Amino acid sequence: MADPVELAPDYYLSNFQSLLDFVVARYEHLLSDGERRFHNQFCALATDSQRLYVRLLSRKGVPSSAGALFRQGKFAYAEIADLPAAADTLVATGLLQRNPSLPIEELLPLFTKGELLDHSPEPLPKSLKRPALEQALLEQDGALLLRALENEGPWLAVQAAEHFQTFKLLFFGNLNQDLTDYVLRDLGLFRYENYPLEREQLPFRSRAQIEQHLHYYDCAAEAEFALAADADAIHALASRLPTVFEGDSTLDRRLDRLRLNLARQLERLEALQAADQLYRRCNRPPARERRARIAVTSGDTASALALCSEILANPYNEAEREFALSFGHRTAKKTDDAETWPAPKRHQAVTETAVLAPAQERVEILAANHLAPPGSHDQCFYVENTLFNGVLGLAVWDIVFAPVAGAFFNPFQVAPSDFRTADFYPQRRAAFEQRLAELDSGQFHKHIWRHFREKQGIANPLVAWDALPEPLLALALERIPPDHWRALFRRLLSDVTHHRNGLPDLILFPAEGGYELVEVKGPGDRLQQNQQRWLAYFAQHQIPHRVLHVEWQP
Repeated sequence: MADPVELAPDYYLSNFQSLLDFVVARYEHLLSDGERRFHNQFCALATDSQRLYVRLLSRKGVPSSAGALFRQGKFAYAEIADLPAAADTLVATGLLQRNPSLPIEELLPLFTKGELLDHSPEPLPKSLKRPALEQALLEQDGALLLRALENEGPWLAVQAAEHFQTFKLLFFGNLNQDLTDYVLRDLGLFRYENYPLEREQLPFRSRAQIEQHLHYYDCAAEAEFALAADADAIHALASRLPTVFEGDSTLDRRLDRLRLNLARQLERLEALQAADQLYRRCNRPPARERRARIAVTSGDTASALALCSEILANPYNEAEREFALSFGHRTAKKTDDAETWPAPKRHQAVTETAVLAPAQERVEILAANHLAPPGSHDQCFYVENTLFNGVLGLAVWDIVFAPVAGAFFNPFQVAPSDFRTADFYPQRRAAFEQRLAELDSGQFHKHIWRHFREKQGIANPLVAWDALPEPLLALALERIPPDHWRALFRRLLSDVTHHRNGLPDLILFPAEGGYELVEVKGPGDRLQQNQQRWLAYFAQHQIPHRVLHVEWQP
């Protein structure tokens, strides 16, 4: 076991500076004058002031119209030698504002209930709950209360936080992450692939594109209030959403998710026409599904069936195709077109039942011991979603982390930004096809074993290292034929988000050779849709499989 890593007391400052330096080195030509000034101001500060500013910028203060508020007397940072001097410097440079003029209601949350009772111009009952206490204070002499609170020491408002938001966006590609990724790396808890981050491959190409991403996050913050309001508020927000730049699939995906949420709420509010119009602006599921359902609700079965036909002609994924088959059949039964929409066929997998004695182990382990009992030469492994995903991850490791434009924002990505999208395979189609073509040669196995040895412990979205021991990997590569690997990999790559789940629990290697995939279902458990899709696919490609239902002995 490795010795624990001890971080420097101001590790956060080094990480903050690294983020700024990364962005400036790659995006300085896209930064605004204010953002460049912010960077220059920060770099010119003494170390203590830098430490204090980053501490406050990283903390959640009391929101106010002047910026996040903090009380200077509450600071306690051992690594900052002279806190008051550091604060004075930040105030002088404009990165902090001391005692900004604010409405009294914005200041009250800075103080404890006890402090507010002590400084109330008029005595108030201690039994008052916080909201009632604040309301009572607002009804008193505000000037007297403000002077009393000022005796508790100055409060400071963080300035220029909006500039750091741009730096965060350019580094992380979003505003949801923070500097924790640096800490995980420095502590040795995460190891990331060393992929190239050249300027010409970076996602942001213009200042206008940056502004649209920032505008999206403003709209996403407003969505919470619009969704809780009414159809007019939702429609107003939808009309203000940013436009997408050509090739910016990241913003396109985010806007689709937001539009889908807004449109779904419009449905709930029975604003069906407005919901349909918003769904028309979405490129991803379940937009067409929801439009078909709206059409049926509105009595327009012809439009619903036309949408189902459109989906079947060009399905986004298997789930959307299955919806069109099923919903189209149910809808057509109400019309004269029933004969043209037959009921979808379902694959019936070979199913067996095993009666086992209940034990502490999970049911899949009991089933594995039943299929390959101790003393036999059969081998059975509990793999669920880890084996085939893991082998694929090893086989195409270099392709996953190849320098594709817009795929990588920063050095801390477990996967390219488009990994869970429909763009992942098409963006790398030629490389994937070339790699799959090597399945019939020994070169394919060489890729797997090279990456297995060289990349141990490095994060990969497909590889769970603890679940991929070398004996299992060797046996799987020996027993599973190339055509089966090719079929499995093609389905996984076609829709990584949905297809990397639902794989069988067990893989059985009989003593006489070959292999078999076994889905285990305990008492009362049923096959999920994604599992049913995999089983149907196995049947289509002659991949050996069965379902094992476990019942407990009385």
